[in-house]
Amino acid sequence: MTTWARYFDERLETMPPAWTRRLEEERLAEQLARCYERSPFYRRKLEEAGLRPEHVERVEDVARIPFTTKDELRAAQAEDPPFGDFACADVIEIVRIHLSSGTTGKPLVIPYTERDVATSAEVGARAVWAAGVRPDDTVLHCLSYSFYTGGLSDHASLEATGAAMVPVGLGQSARILELWRELRPTALFSTITYPLHLAETARERGIDPRDLGLAKLVVTGEPGGQVTATRRRMEELWGATVTDTYGLSDVWGTLAGECEERNGLHFSGQGATLAELVDPETGDPVAIEEGARGELVFTHLYREAAPLIRFRTRDIAEILGLECPCGRTGFRFTVAGRSDDMFRVRGVNVFPSAVEELMREQGVDRFAIVLETFPVEPPVRILVEGVNGRERELAQAVRARLDFTCEITAATLPRTEAKSKTLYRVYDGEEAPA
Repeated sequence: MTTWARYFDERLETMPPAWTRRLEEERLAEQLARCYERSPFYRRKLEEAGLRPEHVERVEDVARIPFTTKDELRAAQAEDPPFGDFACADVIEIVRIHLSSGTTGKPLVIPYTERDVATSAEVGARAVWAAGVRPDDTVLHCLSYSFYTGGLSDHASLEATGAAMVPVGLGQSARILELWRELRPTALFSTITYPLHLAETARERGIDPRDLGLAKLVVTGEPGGQVTATRRRMEELWGATVTDTYGLSDVWGTLAGECEERNGLHFSGQGATLAELVDPETGDPVAIEEGARGELVFTHLYREAAPLIRFRTRDIAEILGLECPCGRTGFRFTVAGRSDDMFRVRGVNVFPSAVEELMREQGVDRFAIVLETFPVEPPVRILVEGVNGRERELAQAVRARLDFTCEITAATLPRTEAKSKTLYRVYDGEEAPA
C-alpha cells in the first residue's frame, strides 16, 4: 500500500505564521497597487477613505479599507457589463467565466485569467488533500457542471491531487450504480444532500450502500459536514469516512478542508487570500484566535481578473484553534451558518444548521423551516418527512434545545440531488412545500 505525503504543499500549509504574514503583506501591496491602477471601482473606494495603496503596509491596515458587498458588485456589473468596473483584466486575458450561485440574489459574472484558474485549482487541491483525497483514489465528482464555480473549479482541484476524477455532475444516479463495478470509485465529492439521494436510489434497486465499498465522502456546499449527527448518519449509511470542505463561489471554488483530526476546517488559501473576522453587526475587526466568532471577510492576494477586496461573505465562523496535530498552520474553523439565513424568534437567534443537527439526531433526513411572518412569531412551522407520529416529541426537543416554540407538520418534501432547501421565507414571497 502506498504511503502518501501528509500535505499537498508542505511549504505553504505548514509555514510559520510570521512567514505567512510576510507573504500576505508582499502580495497585498502588489494587489492593491494593481487594483488602484486598473479598477475605477477600487480607486474610488480607496480615495473616498482617504487612502492610497502605499498607506496599507501591514495586515492590520486592511481594516482601514471599506468593505465590498455583493450588492455593490451586482450594481457595478449592471452599470458596466459584463464584468463591472471592479475587474482588473482585459477581455483578451479572460479564459473562463463562471456565475456565483445567486442564492441570495442575481448571480455575479466571475471572470478568470489563466493564472486565476491555476491558483483556484491549487488552493482547492490543498483543501481536498487535507480532506483525504489521494492519487490512488477514483473520485466521483457529483456537483453541477452548469454555470457555477463548484463544478469545473473543484473538478480541477481534484485532478490536481493526482486522483482519477470522474466528471459525473448531477442527474446520473441510476447510471452511476449501473457502472459502479466498472468505475470502482473509492471516494465521492458532493453536497451533503447528494449521498442521501444516491443511497435512496441504491436501496430502490435492492442495493445496500455499505456494500458498494465507498471509503470516503468529501462534502461541500452545505453546513451539514460539521454537524456531528449528520456526519454520523452519513457514515452509518455508507460505511465511509466523512470529511468536510468549505468554499465560496465568489472567492474561489474550495478554500478550506478538514484534516484527519476532523476538528474543524483548515484555511487553505495562504498566499492567495487574506482572511479576516469581523463583528457581523458593527463590522469591527475580531482577532482570529481560539473561541472567536464573527463574519468571514476575504481579500484576494493573487487574483488577476476580478479581485475582491474586503469582501463580506455573510458566513458566520467560529475559530476552533490556530494549531493542529497534523502540522497545518491554517487556522481551524467551523461555519455556524449565514447571517442572512439566521432568523430571530422573540430575541432568540436561530441558524438552520442548529435545527438540522437536532433533526439528524432524531433520525430525520428531510425538513423545512417555514417563516410566514416578519418579525417571526412562534410557533414556527417546521415541515418534517417520515416522523411516524412523533410530531409532539420533535416539537418538545426543539423547545428544549433551541428555546423557541414550533409546530411540527408531517409532509412529503421535494427530492433533489443538489443542495436541499431548508428555509422558506413565505413573508418575502418564497413558496413553501405544500
